[in-house]
Amino acid sequence: MNQLTTTPTRAGTKSWLGQLLGRSADRHDENQVEGRVTEVIGQAAQTERLSDAALSQRFGELASRIRQSDVSFDLATAMNVAALGCESIRRTMGFRPHPVQIHGALATAAGHIVEMQTGEGKTVVTALAALTRCPFVSSVHVATTTDYLAERDHESVVEIFHRLGITSAVLTKDADTEETRDAYRCQIIYGPGYLFGFDYLRDQLKIRSAAEITLGRTILEYLSGTDIRDSLVQRDHSCIIIDEADSVLIDEATTPLILSGAGAATECSAIERRSFELAKSVAGSLQISSDYTVDFTTKQIEFTDAGRHSCFDALKELGRVHLDRPWDEYIKNALHAEHLLLRDEHYVVVDDKLSLVDQLTGRIFDDRTLRGGLHQAVEAKEGITITPPSDSVARVTRQRFFQLYDAIGGLTGTAQGSEAELGHFYGVRVTPLAPHRPCKRLEMPTRFFVDWNAKLAAIIQFTTKFLETRRPLLIGTRTIRESQQVFEALNAIGIHCTLLNGVQDANEAEIIATAGQTDSIVIATNMAGRGTDIKLSPESRERGGLHVLATSRSQSARVDRQLAGRAARQGDPGSSQFFVAADDELFCRHGRSLADQIARAARPTGEVDVAQSQQLSDKLYRLQQLIERHDYQTRRRLVGHDQWMDSIRAAMVAE
Repeated sequence: MNQLTTTPTRAGTKSWLGQLLGRSADRHDENQVEGRVTEVIGQAAQTERLSDAALSQRFGELASRIRQSDVSFDLATAMNVAALGCESIRRTMGFRPHPVQIHGALATAAGHIVEMQTGEGKTVVTALAALTRCPFVSSVHVATTTDYLAERDHESVVEIFHRLGITSAVLTKDADTEETRDAYRCQIIYGPGYLFGFDYLRDQLKIRSAAEITLGRTILEYLSGTDIRDSLVQRDHSCIIIDEADSVLIDEATTPLILSGAGAATECSAIERRSFELAKSVAGSLQISSDYTVDFTTKQIEFTDAGRHSCFDALKELGRVHLDRPWDEYIKNALHAEHLLLRDEHYVVVDDKLSLVDQLTGRIFDDRTLRGGLHQAVEAKEGITITPPSDSVARVTRQRFFQLYDAIGGLTGTAQGSEAELGHFYGVRVTPLAPHRPCKRLEMPTRFFVDWNAKLAAIIQFTTKFLETRRPLLIGTRTIRESQQVFEALNAIGIHCTLLNGVQDANEAEIIATAGQTDSIVIATNMAGRGTDIKLSPESRERGGLHVLATSRSQSARVDRQLAGRAARQGDPGSSQFFVAADDELFCRHGRSLADQIARAARPTGEVDVAQSQQLSDKLYRLQQLIERHDYQTRRRLVGHDQWMDSIRAAMVAE
């Protein structure tokens, strides 16, 4: 089936200081902005005596003047809007935003990616930025990394908007078309980043379908009083503010947004099911090395000549049947499912249904599927209901989708180091802000081990000793499988702990609420590293605050900083430490030589001596940088391929 792609264009964005002050930024400009932030605080204080009705009226009058003047964005006007927003926050939340939050909101509203340390209150900053930008555009989209965070963040700030007379809504994946259209009619719309993209693709499908009806279409629309634009859900792409911007714009941008056609059937036909089951059986009869090879680094499987012959010999059992792809691809998918996709790491099975696990966050998504028949191969492997393969009907890279917006702003705790990519794809620059309160986090040296068993033993030993401090402990794992192994090992010796992973997403808020108490031990996948706020009790703060123990390093140093940043938020005490083993996924895929060095350096206890750990840490950091550069080039090739496809389509249309 034909796929729909888009070719959005967007002018580059200057630095936010350049936008606000009309010239290049320097230290003098930064001092000016700090002075302007003080002015915002003063203006907000002058509105304290206004009634709620008067505050809303003043905001409405200001917004009306802005729209009538057709001003794009300027500092003086934005300051007036932000001041009213600060007062609404004070009345709603019980506190007034501090200078760093106001600074961050102005920069974000101006179209910049702001780096703020974890615990600085980015949820409030995002809301202030959205309402500050709101009078200048028809609508502001606020994108989060997950559905849960979109609903949570909107619920916590919705009254701030309503107090000023601003309409707002949150997108949900289960909403029908009319509910979604109503949400987009609001001035500020919260939602997970992917949902904005899928709604755009659905609108493009409607436009394409209407374009196919050419003869008499205008007359029919006139007679019926309809317009194709009335059936679309999104009004425009004026401005988007992205929470955890590096995760949405970089980490998730390795894969495009793909909209699949939904079929009526919920289960494969008997013939289709038989083909997947036979492929599984044939794959099980093949021998690695003699029939096929597996590259665990590139995740590629290749047949030998003997293996390929064996594949097609088995096809005789199926007889004459229709296959959606070459037969050897069925068997290659079965081998991929067996060797490269692990249960409770890449996917989970709940109630006879396969759900994928996001490798960045550890969250489970039951509405995502693997492509090219691989999803069905995994279902056959697990012996559950095999669902019909779905066709891709529309796609767009995330880079090109976000380029549709006239203005892109965002916040994250880890933007530095990604300036080149953010500038290349999105035309935005990074503004790092100093924390409101100095960070007191103690970052302990990374510990290296010969293998997982030695590392797990050290985790148990550390946790047992750490209990004496009565400080809260967060153990961050890479996968659901690892979190369960640590949980079971600690329970086996009588240590009570709480498990937080994608399987228990519904209980996340309740678990997080108690994770900062004394004696608390929480084991979590990477989902605890983004968008969570672990608040300390007074006693746990006095005892030294939260300690984060990470059971491995990520491919990205930014992801590691996010997890470590759960500790010592908002000037609280806290500490973090990483445990690394030579057989970690990171080394198996990208650093075999470094893994060998770790294994050779390990003492009989299974741990590397402290004296050698610093050298290994330096090499590990360089490996992460190398991987990030490789991933950046992968994303560039992805976008380049889309551009090449567009040129081919344009040439075909021209002919």
